[in-house]
Amino acid sequence: MAPDPTTVASAVAEIEAAFGDLTPPGDGALLHPRCRDDNDIAEFYGAPRWQDLPGDLLVRNYAAPSFFSAAGFRYYLPAFMVWSLQNAESPEYLAEATLRAFDPGPQSDPLHAFQASKFALFDSAQRRAVAAFLEALRGEGELGEIAEEALKYWK
Repeated sequence: MAPDPTTVASAVAEIEAAFGDLTPPGDGALLHPRCRDDNDIAEFYGAPRWQDLPGDLLVRNYAAPSFFSAAGFRYYLPAFMVWSLQNAESPEYLAEATLRAFDPGPQSDPLHAFQASKFALFDSAQRRAVAAFLEALRGEGELGEIAEEALKYWK
């Protein structure tokens, strides 16, 4: 089921307001310190502002959020969120991968601290924008269930 267009527009506006003025991190700051391989973020080196990233680049690099540092995650995830909201019914895996990137899982999960470390730089407006993103996609279907799980952390 497609998300409500009014809710989507509101969430996109909140994302743009919360993340719009960020300065891009340098290429050397994109890879998470615990990751050894930068293949999944290579196309983000020298990339344009997050607002100008083409959808096909995001679709091809759906796994990039798993490898971003906290600075890279905060800077580039808004593009992933906006694309996911505007293309929630797409057969591409990007929307699901983006939702999963915001769910660190239970604290007992060995990857919880690694995943949660990516959220360390988010301020309160950015956290509210993430919650608005998740709220817009919650509901019926698999994406809705994934959004529900992630909301447990963000609420």
